[in-house]
Amino acid sequence: MVDPQIQIELRKTEDKLRSNYSKVTLLFLLISIIMIICIALVFIGISLGYGYNWALFGLDGWIIVLIILFSVFILLELIFYYHFTSIHNKIMDLEKPKPEFVNGKRVYIFTFPDDKEGGVFSKTYIEIDDHSVLRLRSLMIPPEEL
Repeated sequence: MVDPQIQIELRKTEDKLRSNYSKVTLLFLLISIIMIICIALVFIGISLGYGYNWALFGLDGWIIVLIILFSVFILLELIFYYHFTSIHNKIMDLEKPKPEFVNGKRVYIFTFPDDKEGGVFSKTYIEIDDHSVLRLRSLMIPPEEL
């Protein structure tokens, strides 16, 4: 596959992940709120005199369950974050311009004038060192004169 196809597939994957992970995060928040309400009800039941074990677990059991649940949620969110950022970084790497090489030497390009596009340019190669070449592009005939 060529790079544009890979970029399109990665963008689609990124959009799917963004959608799915936001739904899962919303579910995590909803479950957390429900668990906090359950703990509040257990605490209210204890203060009303129902005892410590009237709601399947005691208050300390519910707090332990909530801590374990939060730990799992945080761990899953970290996994989601790293997976999403790895896809995003792959997209960013594909969008970076690839360095150009001539005869095994890296080419650095300087165009004069910078704001001109089109027209006829001369290209002059100047060897900088054993690993680098400078390509000077000078405008010879502006696009208006063609």
